[in-house]
Amino acid sequence: MRHEVKRLRIIRVNLSPRLPAYRLIAGLCGLAVSLLFGTAALRAETGAKATDNAGRAQVRLAVQGTTDRSEVADLLTEFMKRNPDVLVQYSKVSSTELFDDVVRHSGARGTADVTWSSAMDLQIKVANDGYAAEYRSPEADGIFDWARWKDRAYGVTAEAVVMVYNKRLLQDGLVPKDHADLLRLLTDHPAVFRGKIATYDPELSGTGLLFITQDVRVTTQTWKLVTAMGQAGVELYASSDPMINRVSSGQLLLAYNVLGSYALERAKRDPDLGVVLPSDYMLLLSRIALIPQSAPQPELARRFVDFLLSRSGQTLLAGHSLGSVRSDMKGAIPGYADGAQALRPIALSIDLMTYLDQAKRHRFLKDWKESLHGR
Repeated sequence: MRHEVKRLRIIRVNLSPRLPAYRLIAGLCGLAVSLLFGTAALRAETGAKATDNAGRAQVRLAVQGTTDRSEVADLLTEFMKRNPDVLVQYSKVSSTELFDDVVRHSGARGTADVTWSSAMDLQIKVANDGYAAEYRSPEADGIFDWARWKDRAYGVTAEAVVMVYNKRLLQDGLVPKDHADLLRLLTDHPAVFRGKIATYDPELSGTGLLFITQDVRVTTQTWKLVTAMGQAGVELYASSDPMINRVSSGQLLLAYNVLGSYALERAKRDPDLGVVLPSDYMLLLSRIALIPQSAPQPELARRFVDFLLSRSGQTLLAGHSLGSVRSDMKGAIPGYADGAQALRPIALSIDLMTYLDQAKRHRFLKDWKESLHGR
């Protein structure tokens, strides 16, 4: 056991400057989108008013989110097409920056009209602490109950939490079909997986902490799986992308609890990447949108939230493997067709704030580290 524990390490990856062609193309596309919306943002910097190319007056709508621009570019374009009087300024920021900005502008004119984040705990705290405006969207009745909270916060995606593996290097008989199967494979074939698996580091990643705490809620067998991963010399990461990259390259065989929207999109263009939608249970993460009390343009913000939750907006998001929260678009949720009963949506509730309590967070991470090291 002592020898295996020494293999446990946190990986901080510096990506090689020699990128595959599809990464270069994706980067150029992202740059083009950034220039498009960045130029629009610069035109609007002087105030809420702007003009379009034809000289018509427009009002700026400031949206701050943690989602990559490339994933929302078509959504923003379609919204502005339907609302030619509106110029959307989209800024990608970290979840903590987003939270701090909303709280800092409490009682004053803020900088964001809509905030949209995958940090479910922080968004619910914003809403629970009174920093989010109450708004009953006309689209609210069309979404699942778990995707809204007191008409102050709306989940707008249903993203699967998955496993990824290298299809070229991992034999079919060694590909887990669910969580229990992964535990069995790690136990029965330790030599195959030693030093070749990865997962989130919940000490460094709020997303990783959310996923592992939700796993434990579903089943206490999770602790046995954590121990098995520790014995296999699991590598720990702060985000999904480097795990996916290293599995694709063959440096790793498998990664556990990866964000499915990234994995499924990558698998569309990467023949070496396989994605496992666990058949026993599959967590669904939702990116939460809300309107700050300090929003400069609350009416436009409400219009944008309505579009996010509409069939049109949800269809555009689902096109990027982000999944739908509409009850009439169940088929757009990854894995729904094959096992709807296995889906475990992470509901919008104050329970998400549990591990913002530092004492509770410390106790959980202590248990996690003890299980990881087999103590």
